Amino acid sequence: MATYALMSPGGSPGVTTTALAVTYAWGGRALLAECDPKGGSVLQGFLGGRMEGLPGGLLEFALAIAHHPDPAVLWKYVVSLDQDAREWLLLPGTRDPRHVAQLETAWDAIAAAITSAGEGVVDVVLDVGQIGGPDTPMQLIAASDLALMLLRPSLRQVADARPRLDALGRYVGAKVPVALCLVGEGDYTAKEISDALFGLPVIAGIPHDPRSAAVFSDGKRAQRSFRRAPLMRGASFLADAMRQYLAGAQPAEGMVAR
Repeated sequence: MATYALMSPGGSPGVTTTALAVTYAWGGRALLAECDPKGGSVLQGFLGGRMEGLPGGLLEFALAIAHHPDPAVLWKYVVSLDQDAREWLLLPGTRDPRHVAQLETAWDAIAAAITSAGEGVVDVVLDVGQIGGPDTPMQLIAASDLALMLLRPSLRQVADARPRLDALGRYVGAKVPVALCLVGEGDYTAKEISDALFGLPVIAGIPHDPRSAAVFSDGKRAQRSFRRAPLMRGASFLADAMRQYLAGAQPAEGMVAR
């Protein structure tokens, strides 16, 4: 089992929506951990507030392991998004961005507990959100097996991504492979984006599909053809590309944006 960190340079490429779609389409047991310092949105968005009575999420988990450093404590704060199968799991994020100050000294412990608890049990996708600020949980990214930046193929997104990827590379060095995923269409090819961003590989592309994205971001009703929607096909391709890239294989034809 492996840990994957999903992040963005800002500009709303949809990290949480993509992370939800990818874990939904994972094809095996997967845990989405909302670790965006700006707060989690799945409970209020995708779930529409239907699970407000939960015992807690990321903050409560961090406080628990501070007092009782047992990785198994994680499972007390994880909820199932597919109630019966328990294959699609969620660690909800903080509900108030002001709580991030309480996490500043806890990211090392959070990273160690999540990776330890997930080892041999579940693949973990970390939603880190926008990186580059002083609150970026770099320890989480450094503890992951693969870091994936989502960005739109635009000049503004590339310009925003470049210093952030440079800082990330200096922090993790060669310890953590870093790759790119393009969201939607733009004026630049995957090769041009890769060349502009230190030669990092573009391993997949996610199509612009607002109707399907609204299912994950706002809890809109899914159409009967939802599983065949462009977003879901892209999410399935991305899940495979992440696993293949980590395993050292080239992504299959059709996964990579042109």
